[in-house]
Amino acid sequence: MRRLFGAAAVVVLLSLVLAAGCTSPQPQVGYVTIRSMDISIPDGQPPSNVTTVVVIPYLDAVYADVGSIDLQVSAKEAGTDIVVAETVLPIGNLTPGKTIKEEVSLVLENSRRYDIWVKVWQGGRMRESGSVNVYLPDRTVIERRLAYSLLSVTALDVMTPDLAADPITLDIVTTITNGGRASSGDLAMDVRVVNLQTGITAVRESRPLGTITGERAAEKQVRVTVPNGYDYEISIRLVEGGAAFATSTGRITLAPPPQVVLAGGQSGVVLDSARSKSPVSLPVPTSTPAGPSSAEVGQFKVQSSGAPTPTQAPGFSVALAVVGLLGAGAAMRARRRR
Repeated sequence: MRRLFGAAAVVVLLSLVLAAGCTSPQPQVGYVTIRSMDISIPDGQPPSNVTTVVVIPYLDAVYADVGSIDLQVSAKEAGTDIVVAETVLPIGNLTPGKTIKEEVSLVLENSRRYDIWVKVWQGGRMRESGSVNVYLPDRTVIERRLAYSLLSVTALDVMTPDLAADPITLDIVTTITNGGRASSGDLAMDVRVVNLQTGITAVRESRPLGTITGERAAEKQVRVTVPNGYDYEISIRLVEGGAAFATSTGRITLAPPPQVVLAGGQSGVVLDSARSKSPVSLPVPTSTPAGPSSAEVGQFKVQSSGAPTPTQAPGFSVALAVVGLLGAGAAMRARRRR
């Protein structure tokens, strides 16, 4: 009976200690959080290949004052860790109930997509971070969309005045129609000619084409010279004022067809209907679809939270210590009895 009573007393004592430890109040630890973030693109920026983007995060302290706060704002190539712009701003101390608003300007290249990251550091340790996806449209020319909607290519051919000449002259002839009333911008053709037998780029040039009067069609020609007797891939890119509005790629066959030796020493030609010994027409390109004409901003997402992880109450550690002491005492009593 004495042993049973002692064991019951131990169980009751342990229950009381554990209950006191688990229900003891935990002190609230202060931490910093990003309440929200805005992206602003100021109006009135002149046509340029870059755009100024203003990042506006709102920071809050939760539960208690927090100090030694730094704000890091960076722009990365979308989906990568490549940082293209970054600013670190010291904030100092934050007080609960008072939201801090900061503005950080980043100058970013147009026609690209970025992940804008905001990170909050406290005493040299990163406490919270979040990101938002941003797309910046082309702003090099205000009337950029005219290049996509008003110009079209109706014919595209590759010809030569002498098929047997070496080197051979190739004339790339395009017919471009301007569907607008105003004259087009300055046109150019980017040409790339690759030797398919050697893999070497034989020609890579940009040639001016002038302009096209409104509501008219004009034939534009670019001449290149390459070694004869090879097959070539020709890629062209038609540009108005720096903006591409059409592309096309085609192949021409200038290599002689393979020879075979027939019975009796006579030579013959292996015919291949898929191969032509004369230059051919390139596919007529279709207009390159225009990208978004205005900036696109996604939803800001918190990637890592500044809230502290739950910890055990102080009484719980005390309870574990008492259990250890009681266990050790019981073991010593049992040893003495033996």
